[in-house]
Amino acid sequence: MEKREKRQRDVLERLNLGGKIKALRRRKGYTLKDVSERTGFSTALLSQIENNIVSPPISTLWRIAEVLETKLHYFFQESPLMLRDYFVVRKGEGKPVFRQESRYSITYYSLGYGKEGRMMDPYLVEFSGSEEKIEPLGHVGEEFLYVLKGELELTYGDKTIILKEGDAIYYDSRVMHMARGSAGTLLLAVLYTGRSNSKEGRKKLSA
Repeated sequence: MEKREKRQRDVLERLNLGGKIKALRRRKGYTLKDVSERTGFSTALLSQIENNIVSPPISTLWRIAEVLETKLHYFFQESPLMLRDYFVVRKGEGKPVFRQESRYSITYYSLGYGKEGRMMDPYLVEFSGSEEKIEPLGHVGEEFLYVLKGELELTYGDKTIILKEGDAIYYDSRVMHMARGSAGTLLLAVLYTGRSNSKEGRKKLSA
């Protein structure tokens, strides 16, 4: 457990999520209070995130990204992305992005981090077990989940859906949802927000 937590801290320090959020917020001309009012998060929490004191869950990053008008993967880039039509990620080369809460831990491995202007975000998601549920989240876009190993409990609106190895689901992510998996559960998750992160992509969508 200590080695895992150290690995998480090392990755977070390298990605500098808080620093990227702060820099983008300032470029947008927003104060912490502005972001707080738009996301519903306290200024104290946002300050802790910006100073890399707190590791924000994916749902929190998603809301911050929407307010700052960027895509989720912006926070996971370590260097400028290469402009090319394709990007190959070999086995074991997915970029790890961690989400750590008190007794809830999921590891996200980004499988598309090197493709500029992408409109989908594919992840390999590994669950380390949980003793408590997280809050449901709803956001613009669509999601596709495919269970590679283990069992997943998906709360979707007022429904509870159990997905086992080999099962898949495609859903409208505007509906409040949350997923819970036992230790060792592994799945492929593809998130689609309907907008590109590149300038060219944004022009096409606004045309």
